[in-house]
Amino acid sequence: MEKLEFFKNLGFNEYESKTLSSLIKLRQVSPKEISLDSNVPQNKLYSILRKFQNLGILAEIPNKKYELINFKTFINKRLNEEENKLKKLKQSLPNLENLNEKEEQFIFSLIKGQKAIMNKLAETNPKVKKEILGIQRNWKYWGQGIRAMKESIKSGVNVKLIGIINKETEPRAKQWKNIGCNIRKHNLKFGDYPLRFTIFDNKEARITIGKPEIKNPEDYITIWTSSKPLISILRKQFFETWKESKKF
Repeated sequence: MEKLEFFKNLGFNEYESKTLSSLIKLRQVSPKEISLDSNVPQNKLYSILRKFQNLGILAEIPNKKYELINFKTFINKRLNEEENKLKKLKQSLPNLENLNEKEEQFIFSLIKGQKAIMNKLAETNPKVKKEILGIQRNWKYWGQGIRAMKESIKSGVNVKLIGIINKETEPRAKQWKNIGCNIRKHNLKFGDYPLRFTIFDNKEARITIGKPEIKNPEDYITIWTSSKPLISILRKQFFETWKESKKF
């Protein structure tokens, strides 16, 4: 990581980060020299130098020059503070899990946007215990989704997927098959664009409306449900389609 980016991550702004870089580079230096090296305007520089002095990381030396002091100690202190923040964040995860459990009591929820549904799928797949049944269209292939599905299959989950397979989609379908998914080719007698849905352990399901009905992926709509009657209908439709689909 470059120095400027590192300093910004510590909480310094652009001008402050450039000033720090010049102080490290030039060691004992005047404000004018700092300004010339860093391109930080002198009218901004003096307030920055005062801030550094107040932080205890800058000393004024003879001939109106400055040098950094205690900077390594300052960095270590900041890093420890960030680590403590991260620990507190991790400790809050159980509360977040409890929140998710409450949210799952709702029968229906709406998710907008392809990215959001992809994230939801990647989060849900590893939690499945027995079975994932799905009907695809474009066989979207992305790293997080593949890793999540691999994790499910490795734990013994039976994954059956039906989808449109043509010259465009076949390479992506093969990638899903290669990780262990049982795949069949959609029978066009059911229409050119099958209803896109997934069933998870017969407990949850999603129905997605996207292309060609909706052109912009950001406008995709997904219905996420735990409705047992609707899941039963989707499951019946899946296996009827599965019987009429070709092996891949």
